Amino acid sequence: MVTTVKNNRVLPVLIITACLTLFYCLLDPSVERFGAATVLFGQPPAPDTAGGAAQSSTPGSTNSKPAQPDDNGKLTEDDVLLIMKTGGTTVYRRLLVHLLTSLSPERINPSNVVIYSDYAETIGSFTTVNILANMTPTTQSNSEFDIYHAVPQYIAHNVYPESANIEGDVSGPDGGWVLDKYKFLPLMDHAGRTWPRARWYVYMEDDTYLFLPNVLAYLSSFDWKAPHYLGSTAFKANVTFAHGGSGFALSRGAWEKSFGQNPQLVEDFDEYTSQHGCGDHILGRVLNEYGVRLGENGGDEQFSWGFNGVVHWGFPFKRANWCAPLLSWHKAHGRDVTRYYELEKTWDYQTPMLHGDFFKRIIAPDLDKRREWWDNMSSLFEITSSNADSAPAPQSKYNASLWADAWKSADACDAACEAWDECMQWSYYDDLCKLDDRLIMGSGYAPGMFQRKTGLMVTSGWYPERIASWVCN
Repeated sequence: MVTTVKNNRVLPVLIITACLTLFYCLLDPSVERFGAATVLFGQPPAPDTAGGAAQSSTPGSTNSKPAQPDDNGKLTEDDVLLIMKTGGTTVYRRLLVHLLTSLSPERINPSNVVIYSDYAETIGSFTTVNILANMTPTTQSNSEFDIYHAVPQYIAHNVYPESANIEGDVSGPDGGWVLDKYKFLPLMDHAGRTWPRARWYVYMEDDTYLFLPNVLAYLSSFDWKAPHYLGSTAFKANVTFAHGGSGFALSRGAWEKSFGQNPQLVEDFDEYTSQHGCGDHILGRVLNEYGVRLGENGGDEQFSWGFNGVVHWGFPFKRANWCAPLLSWHKAHGRDVTRYYELEKTWDYQTPMLHGDFFKRIIAPDLDKRREWWDNMSSLFEITSSNADSAPAPQSKYNASLWADAWKSADACDAACEAWDECMQWSYYDDLCKLDDRLIMGSGYAPGMFQRKTGLMVTSGWYPERIASWVCN
């Protein structure tokens, strides 16, 4: 006998069961979507049943699921989780430009981005994760958390800590930098447990610009299953670590070997965090504790070039870094970020953008032969009236007579630089001549600034034509 829809008593039961199952999947944060578990902001990340948010095994073991299928080794944006760290007192001053540039959907899929802060709010298509919400009551009662409790109170009273110079705006409560150190461990823990299929966790701050295509090409030369911790070398309290503002990368293998081994790692280092001042140093100390060390050659604590801790106009370009890929700038203002982004869009990345490429396109067009009221931060050699007879001098060819007279005027300082065959720039102030074999753009004093009325003029000069000898193979 054929059963029809009209008299079928089984079909309604099946439909109800399917609806309940779908409803459960939509609510359950442990069900993965697009490679990442749904983040319940301000709540602990749920264990990832599909791939090991709570794994303690090492990559390649029977309990560890590979992050991505094997391919030709070239990373794409889908292989990384891009981590942006901001704060309640800087988010509207620094983050917004990134939403149109470095975090824009045309550059990276939003599902591969997470923004960590100390205050949860929705900005465009992103909701920032309040990564401090689950800190223990003891930690949150620390006086360093006063700013954490103050920011919501400011906002609730229509007082905005944005420094935008409009009505209702104030500089905000003090202490944001001190509070910042508490974010590093929980955000890295949260990132690894919530996005277990990422091959790399790439970290940046809201005043950092990462040249993402270059970063992906750089990381492609390393095995993501091995414990790699890569970034600009810094040292503090007997710990070598990656400088946070420069940006850094942690492989999934490194995460598994550290955070993956101990679900209580953040709590275990609460006291250490409260006793020290820098979150990037604290993260490095924790990684060292679990056998993960900074370095490009198996944790040798060395890094060549690429992740840079300064803005472009304060960076010393020289032979050693001229042909190295450019990975980041730090202390970048919104105007800088937009310039970097526009430059990045013009590069085809069939070959990486080198430091020299950046210099030729962004800095060289703005360099004059000489500028007054400008300091290019020359520093290698200093000649003054007091040391003219015994001033330090280079090993390469130079004119000793001109060198000794360099302190007498800006023209004399310029002449001494021109006569030294490795001199790239000079600066002159009062009776002090400084010469350097590096190229630094530096900064100046605009007309109307008080420095022009209260100090002596600084004059700087460059010899950028000499970079012709800095040839990249």
